[in-house]
Amino acid sequence: MSRLVQIVHGFPPRENAGTEQVAARTAAALRARGWEVHTLAATSAPGVPMYTPIEEPFVSRLVTNAPFAALRRGGADPAARAWLNSKLRALRPDVVHVHHLASLDPDFHCPAPLVWTLHDAWAWCAAGGQLLRDGNACPGPGEACPACATAWCQDGPVVAAALGAAGRASRLISPHRLHRAWQRLPAALRARATAGGAPVTAGQIAGQTERWRQFAARCAARIAPSRWIAAEAERRGLGRATHLPHGVAAGPEHTGGGPFLFLGTLSRHKGPDLVWQAHKAAKVSAPLLIHGPPGPDAAYVATVQNAGPIGDPGPLLAQARALVLGSRWPENAPLVVLEARAAGCPVIAPAIGGLPELVEPGVDGWLYEPGNTDALAMCIREAMVAPPLPVRPPLSLDAHVDRLIGVYDSVR
Repeated sequence: MSRLVQIVHGFPPRENAGTEQVAARTAAALRARGWEVHTLAATSAPGVPMYTPIEEPFVSRLVTNAPFAALRRGGADPAARAWLNSKLRALRPDVVHVHHLASLDPDFHCPAPLVWTLHDAWAWCAAGGQLLRDGNACPGPGEACPACATAWCQDGPVVAAALGAAGRASRLISPHRLHRAWQRLPAALRARATAGGAPVTAGQIAGQTERWRQFAARCAARIAPSRWIAAEAERRGLGRATHLPHGVAAGPEHTGGGPFLFLGTLSRHKGPDLVWQAHKAAKVSAPLLIHGPPGPDAAYVATVQNAGPIGDPGPLLAQARALVLGSRWPENAPLVVLEARAAGCPVIAPAIGGLPELVEPGVDGWLYEPGNTDALAMCIREAMVAPPLPVRPPLSLDAHVDRLIGVYDSVR
């Protein structure tokens, strides 16, 4: 039996964004084929002391309540590194597949060949891989990085004090209830609480960038879900990456004719505000539904109107007239776009990053100029009256796993 260890910055059911879902589905599919798969994941648990291990079947988690601390140490987190080293020695994997190392440490010792999937630009963007500058797409690292990273690091002194108080209170109140209490605080209060952190320095960014370059050099294989991210990684000195698209299972039959739909984190880089503005300007009869978890910027989340949780996206996509993306950042290969195509749901997306590889105009949906609400409104109006499109199904999950096993076999 082959043994695989996955490493990721979060894992369902505690964390449920696209990268986490890819890791979970991959693990389940490989386990169904007889592989022994264990996942090592960071997790946030306010009220639980930092670096507390949490053990579950097939998953080991490490509590890392200070997600920006490693950046302020030049990308290093010795405690997370020690935990990874210990777990990998005990698990004795044949292959280690890294999906993401946010809140962890790239300098861990690996006893087996390393495979790395580039899910975003984290390795060369100190602002969480968002590649944004002043709210717009950023051309890449430069002099503006320290200010951009400082704005992203929401770890002011109030946050540090709150985490300490939560740890003391957790003896009386469960961490889950403490986290819910934090989420229920007014957005303006949470925004003030997260402000005021120390400036991120160019030296800290340089240290993190160099650690990622060294990690990339240690990898026996690098995987890129889009050709765009593969080209960017090579341009940044991280070496060549094999293009391997994500795979998804077949979706429910698309009935269409329903509302326009936004699915994604309620963060500025995802642009739900742009989608809302464009839909309002389009003046179409079909409503807009916005579903997604709140992002870290509480003040921004407060501006997104009538948002609901995602839950199972299948029924939403099956009924939607079109999935609408408002991304300001260069997306890599969003899982939600592939899920929409699997359901036969057209997609309206900005022509940025890897999205043009996933959405062929006139076949899978429409592309528009990033950040242009007028162009997005025009696409919404066209989608309102367009006949059904022959949306292409994406790569299946089984086919993706076949190719992934081929990569594992090539490095073992």
